[in-house]
Amino acid sequence: MKVPHYFIVVDDDPMNNLICKHIIHKYNGGAEILIFTEPEKALEMIVEMFGNTTENPGTVLFLDINMPSMNGWEFLNEFENFTKKIQQQISIYILSSSIDQSDRDKAEINSLVKGYISKPLSLDSMNEIFA
Repeated sequence: MKVPHYFIVVDDDPMNNLICKHIIHKYNGGAEILIFTEPEKALEMIVEMFGNTTENPGTVLFLDINMPSMNGWEFLNEFENFTKKIQQQISIYILSSSIDQSDRDKAEINSLVKGYISKPLSLDSMNEIFA
């Protein structure tokens, strides 16, 4: 996969978001990073930004599972309702501290999820994604 220009981080943890921002910029200094602590706001932005265009191929979205207002699985259920045009522009990776094997299994069988990464995001993780 070509290294994308756009990255979206959906996580309610401000410290994790700082780490993600730092690692992504280290990996790709010119990357545009959109960070959302509220998954609902991220979904709204995705429709707005990606609904009328195909200009954003290869956008990567890092999604936390455990969030208070809407968890990662609920986010994916909403994302599933989006048009194929929107879905094809975004590669979703679960980024979680969960050690529950059922979360990994659930991610593995979800066709919208490209991979499962354990927190914190690292340069090694980025290298694996874009190898």
